Amino acid sequence: MSRQAETWLAPERGNHAVMVVMLFLARILGRRVLSHLIWPISLYYLASDGTARRGSYMYLCRVLGRKPTWPERWRHIHAYALTVLDRIFILGSQKSVPPYTVQGSEVIFAALSKGKGCILLGAHVGSFDALRSVGRFAACKIRLRVLMYRRFVGAASKAIEQLDPEYENAIIHIGEPQTMLHVAEALHQGDVVAILGDRAPDMGRYASVPVLGKDAPLPVGPLRLAAITGAPVVLFSALRCRDGSYDIRFEPFAEHITLEGTRTEQAQTLKAWLVRYAAWLELLCRRDPFSWFNFYDFWKERS
Repeated sequence: MSRQAETWLAPERGNHAVMVVMLFLARILGRRVLSHLIWPISLYYLASDGTARRGSYMYLCRVLGRKPTWPERWRHIHAYALTVLDRIFILGSQKSVPPYTVQGSEVIFAALSKGKGCILLGAHVGSFDALRSVGRFAACKIRLRVLMYRRFVGAASKAIEQLDPEYENAIIHIGEPQTMLHVAEALHQGDVVAILGDRAPDMGRYASVPVLGKDAPLPVGPLRLAAITGAPVVLFSALRCRDGSYDIRFEPFAEHITLEGTRTEQAQTLKAWLVRYAAWLELLCRRDPFSWFNFYDFWKERS
């Protein structure tokens, strides 16, 4: 297995034809029935995707403090499959959106009241798309832009995203010449710019901080972005509950991030903020060990 195959920078798996069938069944059967029928799919991926299987195993060993059983390893993959299935209903009409509760909404509106927009920082824990439910259907709507790395998005994901005609318009693509300009414009207009902070597209711009007992690379880009724009940072999570609803939470993180002094001093400041972010990430993982979906060699243990 090559190093490239053990990173998240690889083509997304998924079959377009299978997803089209799932979209059809979703309309016919509904979310609750279909969620009980996808266990063979998650079992197939557990058996066939070696990279995901190894990544899941290394993570579960750390978060559980022991070797996971095979049923627990399947449960981890299955939790991801359920979250992917929920995307069909989250990106569909308002009537199809899974039920959710929101805690801390006042935090994000307080951040927006400062007039500099807001950076919403999350992780690959639970459902990032659940945020769109709040932005589209909440009584107090927010204008949401999503900073994403889209190079390896597969045909299956694209089939789901077509359910929401506005999905692509809300995305700011990472790695393009105009990326920073688009982000600055969105924040200037008072928008929320959301980004997941536990993967680094450019592995040359990261800091190693402890995550579940071992150093791992986390990107400094989101924090630099906050420092450059002066935008406040709010943490976001959306965990899937046992009844299929989502527990959405907004938490304060930084009113402003200031980088001063030498490059070394600035790097130390960024690392200190990342340590705080990693601590929040650990709390999420321990709260629901089967909802972190980084199925690759996150700690570089196979490099």
